[in-house]
Amino acid sequence: MGALDVSKGTVKSIYALGAKLGMVERGGGHADALHALVQGLTGKESITALTPAEAQAVLAELRRRSAPAAAPQKKRARKYEALPGGLSEGQQKKVWYLMYQLEKYDPAPEGVQLRDRLCGLISRQFGVTAFPTQPFRFLTFSQGNALIEGLKKLTERKELEYLHSDRYRRDAEVVQHEC
Repeated sequence: MGALDVSKGTVKSIYALGAKLGMVERGGGHADALHALVQGLTGKESITALTPAEAQAVLAELRRRSAPAAAPQKKRARKYEALPGGLSEGQQKKVWYLMYQLEKYDPAPEGVQLRDRLCGLISRQFGVTAFPTQPFRFLTFSQGNALIEGLKKLTERKELEYLHSDRYRRDAEVVQHEC
């Protein structure tokens, strides 16, 4: 073995990682996926003909391929802080659902967030200060029911306005042209 030859341990490591990835075919000679990878990276057909630097490059690529893929980030379940005597978790979910429905039919002006819009509705309906970080903090359970009913009526009214608007006609035409 010359000074520029790759060691037997390194060759074994390359074959082991290749086998772990399913790239080695027994009896396939140099026609398997591992040798195709080696040839693509180094231009050499034989693993034993690699230099130590080339062998390290092949090992690095094999390790990269064998590393577990990063698990996709799960969506965090929203946490609804239910205060005693205040809105329940279910009420809060319903309020946010209705707010997103309202947003579909009556988009907020540019730069106004949904939380700010909800705070305005709460302030107008109940005369209570609402903060964007905790909009339901000062509402009672019964006020939560009234808020939900008010949002239902508002959403229905905005949906009817949308269905009779020029914006709805334009949206419908765009959908027809796409089909």
